[in-house]
Amino acid sequence: ALPFLAEGFALTLWVSLLVVVLSLIAGVLLGVGLVYGPAPVRWSVRIFSDTIRGIPILVLMFFVYYGLPAVGLHLQSFWAAVLALTLFKTAQVVEYV
Repeated sequence: ALPFLAEGFALTLWVSLLVVVLSLIAGVLLGVGLVYGPAPVRWSVRIFSDTIRGIPILVLMFFVYYGLPAVGLHLQSFWAAVLALTLFKTAQVVEYV
């Protein structure tokens, strides 16, 4: 059982690292757009942030994993998790900036 736990721990660290780096970059860029951008950029970022933060993370993960293939975008489960978590954390980082 220990090798499975070690493999899961390594996978969790890898997902966490990717999500933190990607959401920090995207969140800071969008946050700067929210503060200093023209009105259409501010509105777009505000709509993105408020919408994503209003969706429960599990619902967002289901939408990314099951909904995107319905429109032709097929992701492996690893990348679907990274995308959903990155979207969720980016919306939070926007508010911190």
